[in-house]
Amino acid sequence: LRALQGTASEAVHDFEGLLRDKKFVSEGAIRFGLAVALARKRDWVAAEQELLLARKLKVTAAILERQLAEVKLAQGDASAALTIYREAMVRYPLNLALNYGYGQALIKLKRYDEALKFADMQLQSYPQDVRLHKMRAESYAGLGRGAQQHQALAEVFSLQGQTAGAIEQLQHAQKAEDANFYEQSVIDARLRELRKRLLEEQKERRN
Repeated sequence: LRALQGTASEAVHDFEGLLRDKKFVSEGAIRFGLAVALARKRDWVAAEQELLLARKLKVTAAILERQLAEVKLAQGDASAALTIYREAMVRYPLNLALNYGYGQALIKLKRYDEALKFADMQLQSYPQDVRLHKMRAESYAGLGRGAQQHQALAEVFSLQGQTAGAIEQLQHAQKAEDANFYEQSVIDARLRELRKRLLEEQKERRN
């Protein structure tokens, strides 16, 4: 949290001062904070160095691995970034932030098919995870599949309790005209379901 306060330069200066004056309980934690501040400053090389030092000092945390992966990604080393994410997801299987980061990394790299498959796989375990549905929508957008993009966005709105917004997205999906017969049938069925839900919600509000 301290690494995110003030300007990036101020945060870097603060953490460098703590290291210089040895004002810390855990050097590894301070080096991690410095790495976050350096990443804010877009000093990727220095940020990576501090993260690796924190690792050597036995700082083990999913957030460190995600930060390191993002730094690698910022430096254009996509292969290393994805490897770090994959290894971290094995070590921290319940950490959803790593899942989100990995999926977004795939999208940044325009590996939309992989991002979509990953989101679908994760949704089997977390079917009501809004961010995973957003990941699907972004993946479909990258693939140029408008109907599926709007269908995925409809689920985002639905999960957020915005039934009218979900209906609007499904109407956009119908107009996109790039869905096959089966996909269109699914969209139509979901639209009927949500319209029924909206009527029930409106009835409840009147009562």
